[in-house]
Formats: sequence, structure tokens, C-alpha cells
Amino acid sequence: MNRDDGLRSPTLETGVTSQEERIARIIEAYDAQGWHRTATDVDLRSARWLAQQVRECGLEPTLEPFAVSRIDPQSCYLEVDGERVVGLPLFDGTFTHPEGIRGSLGPLGSNAAVALAAVGAGGQVQEFEKARRDGRHQAIVAVTLGGRPGLAARNAPAFKEPFGPPVLQVGSDVRDWLTERAARGSDCHLVVAASRTGAEAFNVVATLRGSVPSLAPLVITTPRSGWWHCAGERGGGIACWLECIRLLSQSQHERDIQFAAFSGHELGFMGVDAFTAGRPGLERRASVWLHFGASIGAAQDARLRFSAHDEALEQLVREALGAEGVTDVPATPLGTAVGGESVVVHERGGRVVAIAGGHALFHLEADRWPEAVDLDLVGRFARAFSGLALRLAGAPG
Repeated sequence: MNRDDGLRSPTLETGVTSQEERIARIIEAYDAQGWHRTATDVDLRSARWLAQQVRECGLEPTLEPFAVSRIDPQSCYLEVDGERVVGLPLFDGTFTHPEGIRGSLGPLGSNAAVALAAVGAGGQVQEFEKARRDGRHQAIVAVTLGGRPGLAARNAPAFKEPFGPPVLQVGSDVRDWLTERAARGSDCHLVVAASRTGAEAFNVVATLRGSVPSLAPLVITTPRSGWWHCAGERGGGIACWLECIRLLSQSQHERDIQFAAFSGHELGFMGVDAFTAGRPGLERRASVWLHFGASIGAAQDARLRFSAHDEALEQLVREALGAEGVTDVPATPLGTAVGGESVVVHERGGRVVAIAGGHALFHLEADRWPEAVDLDLVGRFARAFSGLALRLAGAPG
């Protein structure tokens, strides 16, 4: 990220603890909680922890539940030529029986029972999705291509309506070895076994009243669930969200503000659907939705973009970022949106401002504190967007 030494927004420091120390404490604690997969024990403990952070910022939070048919992976592996590769099921696919599938391993589109595909940047994404729908193979092994070696888990947009053959996701570090065995049609044994358990996940929600409740509310959101520890992916957004709560709860403003941190992000954005289902018409009724997406302040080759509903909002974002010396986050074309939940709201007619992207450790287990996080940059984004939120909320003057 390019940073100049121009005008800076007012600091949010309110006591002996600096903003950078607060952000470090938040992201370190979030990372240490474990794997943030929706509706797991870690996800529940993390919801309670985040609610306490909201309380310490000055608001009284609510944990809003929604039902999830949680997937619990069991044996998930591929055995070929006497070697076993352990992986992760695709969460919007199907599963094998515990005994699995035996047959030949071959390239995608061959006559093999188990196909090998590479998915991700530079992979066979379109061919992979077609193979999931045409039923040519009994199962698929998907080598996931991320910014670094390892298993870059894929989201499950069709989580509520799973389809296709069982898919085992494996790390890119075994790509060459598996490609050789697929080329010669090696016999293999594939197991993609998992169970489903009825469970609850929780959105963390809080409301801050403004001085003119008749005005359309401002909505400020971020996801809080994902694959693995996801410190760089989710940590910056959560920190920015909390800093907005901290500043706005201490400031005068006209509009009511709804804050929401969503679980269910990696499972078809279930959290935003649950949130809006209880607030019919909020997508269009809100003045603006401000959304903190993935990789905000990530240290490993972050590639961020922002989107704004119209030219006026785009200019406000540019001014806010410029005041913090962040000059190389491009805007998407007007009429588009970045992120996940923000795209959902945009498609339903909402006025969205969002910032999101990816980084080298995106969806990898290696996305850990502190290596994955640039604290100074997270602080710059937090100051820029909390100041912008204050303007959008109708601060006096």
C-alpha cells in the first residue's frame, strides 16, 4: 500500500491504551480462539467474546441466533500408491459413505471414477464447476491454488442446496505428485465422510440511537466467521467495526446506527440473510450500508478494492482514505459491489460502501497473527472509515 504523509484523521485514543494496542489485542485474541467455522464451539465462544468487546466500546449487544445444519468432517482422505493425502470436504457438495469410493484417478473430463482438478487462480474453475453438475465422475479431488502452498479452502455458496459428487479439497503442495498419478490412471481410495448436526450460529448485533430517529438508519457490518484462524482475512474488518462503535458511541450524530457482525459468511452468507429476515426492507430503507470485508490491513500481498453506490459516496471514501495516506486502493465501477454480504445487499437495492479483497494467505491455515497483519495499516483503515461513518451518521457541523 502506498502511504503519504498528508492530512490525518483525528486519533481515536481515549486513554492509556492506544488504538494500535487495542487493535493488536483484538486480532491476537481472535486468532487465538481457533478455527472460526460457523456454528462450531469456537464460533460460539467468539460470538460471546465479540459481544463483550462491543460492551466495552459503549453499546449493549445482542446475540441473534439462526439455525445451521452444521457439517462435521470425519474421515476425509485420498489413498493412492500407498500414500494418504488428508483433505477437507467441499461444504456445498455431497459426501461418501464411510467406506468411500475405489476406482481409477484421472484428469478432469476423463473416464476415471475420481477426477483430479486444480481450482483457484490459474486453475480449472469453470471446468470444475461443470463437472460438479454433469455427473461424469463419482468424485473429484480438488487441488486448491492459493497465494502460498497449502489447502486454500473454498466457500460454499450453495450450502443450503448442496449438489454434485463428493469433492475432497487438498493442498497445492501435492499437485505435481497427484498429477503424475492421475496421468497414468492409478487406482485410488477416496473417502469424503461427514455428518450433519442441527446447531445455532449467532450474529452479534447492536443499535446506537441518533438524535433524529425519523432519518433512515446507517448500517455498519462485517463478517466474523471463516476458514481456519483467518487473522488477516477477518481481523482487520472486526477491528475497524469495533473502532466505529467506539467512536460513534462517544459522538453526537443524527441517524440511528445498526451494527452487525455476521456468522455464516463461508456458508452462502447465511448471517446477512438471517439479519435482514428479521428487519424486512432494511436493505433499501437504510441510508447506507458500510461493510468491512476481507483482508483489510493484511500484511501478505493484500489486494484491496472499494465500491461505492454513487459518485458522492465514492468521493467521500477517497477523501477518507487520502486523509490517512492510503492512496492505492482502487474503486470498482459504479453500480458494482465488492465483498460478500455487501454484494447481497447491493443486489437487493441497498446503497453500499464496501472494502474487501484478498491476500497471499487468504483461506489458508497459515493466515495467523502476527505475520498476516499490518497493524499500522489496519489503524489507518480504522481511522479513515470510522471518520467516514461519523459523516454518514450525520455528525453536527
